Amino acid sequence: MLDPALDAPFAQLYAPGVESLRVAWHQLRIPGPPPEYGLQGEELDHPDPRRRFARRTVQHLDCAATENRGCETLALIDKASPHSLFDLMVSEVSTPSRSTAADVSPQTGHTLWRTGLNFVRFCAQTEVAEAFDLSGGELHLALNCDPHTWDRESVQAAKQFHLHLLYWEAETLEALQQTRPFAEITDRRLRRQALDPLTFLGARLVTEGLQGLRLGVPGATLTIPDDAASLAGTRPLGAVLSLPGWRVLESEAFEDLVRRIHHRLEQLATLVLEALTGFREPPSPWHRHCLLPVGEIRARIAGLPFCAEVKGGLLDLAAGLRWLAPETVRWLARATPARRMALMTLNQPCYALNLHAAGSQCDPLADEAEVHLSIQPKLFSGIGGAGLLSLRGVPSVRVLRGHGTFSGAQWERRAHFQREFACFNQRHLVETEGAADAVRASPVRRYAGPARGWVS
Repeated sequence: MLDPALDAPFAQLYAPGVESLRVAWHQLRIPGPPPEYGLQGEELDHPDPRRRFARRTVQHLDCAATENRGCETLALIDKASPHSLFDLMVSEVSTPSRSTAADVSPQTGHTLWRTGLNFVRFCAQTEVAEAFDLSGGELHLALNCDPHTWDRESVQAAKQFHLHLLYWEAETLEALQQTRPFAEITDRRLRRQALDPLTFLGARLVTEGLQGLRLGVPGATLTIPDDAASLAGTRPLGAVLSLPGWRVLESEAFEDLVRRIHHRLEQLATLVLEALTGFREPPSPWHRHCLLPVGEIRARIAGLPFCAEVKGGLLDLAAGLRWLAPETVRWLARATPARRMALMTLNQPCYALNLHAAGSQCDPLADEAEVHLSIQPKLFSGIGGAGLLSLRGVPSVRVLRGHGTFSGAQWERRAHFQREFACFNQRHLVETEGAADAVRASPVRRYAGPARGWVS
């Protein structure tokens, strides 16, 4: 039986006033696909992502090959378990899998972020908004990174480097008119999953770790954590960079920034892991490093290049952690996912990166809108950035997927939206590309019904 006060060891890590945090962890329910579209056969576990995603691939985008890496390919994919009616995934599908921003070539990363920008531009088209009733909705781009957790449910179930393209219609978001304060959530497992112990300490740790990093994107600024604003929903949870609009996503400088942020997060993860365990590398699957003696942890944390507040938070974090003995891990391997996720930490670096327009007074799709890039480190939460985010000013919204089934007509409308976007994206990627052969797009496929999926 799990400790009924599961989050009690980490209570010191939460911000003052957190009990008043508005959450919507049960309200936003998104249906699943028609039954015939459900995962089957090799779609469940084939090691080749092209085979897994074959029935759901809308288009392939071959990116420039390099001498030592071969050709890298992005695919526009119709998700089997959508986060919204109008969403897609753009994913690297080469083998072996490349799971982080630093694992892919700059050309591949650049193409991925330009595709994200094209999704914003597509949804902002007047004719598109009218055709699909997009007025008053909300758009997010979400990326998850967790390359080292293979033994429990992760924020990055598919280890390919991928970006979620998400648009929620205004009608769907009406469910968020009903929220509850965090204090009223009595499910302790849910509390730990939806409000990770690293939520507030992680924001400070990452912000401090990024100070001094050359951003390289004109107009981009690293903001100072503001717990009151995060609790009020006017600022995302996590570390936040302010960007001067969506257009920065098409610059090579933005791709380079995300790559360098990942490298810095790897360095931070190594520092913290070594301070707590003495090890610099993540543990092997179904194993966790033993914690150092308390006195040695204190001495190592004291020597870290962080401010006193962050060091104090790391001491509170260490006080709440326990070593998982081999016999406990063997038990967890046979236990339910909920038990694993509650007791086994994720291996670092593990984070969700989200992009969305700041504030509610501006057009979220306008080129001049301020855009927030938020980084949320994860320690226990297996909910990724596409399923746990701020929406409609509600600081923490959990997207519940697979509740009911989209009708055949709704799924056809979704497929029409996706195909129209793929054509729009291709025009903007290929026809405006400086090097004619830098991005080679395959013909956009057509949707042939739930049994056959997307076909040539």
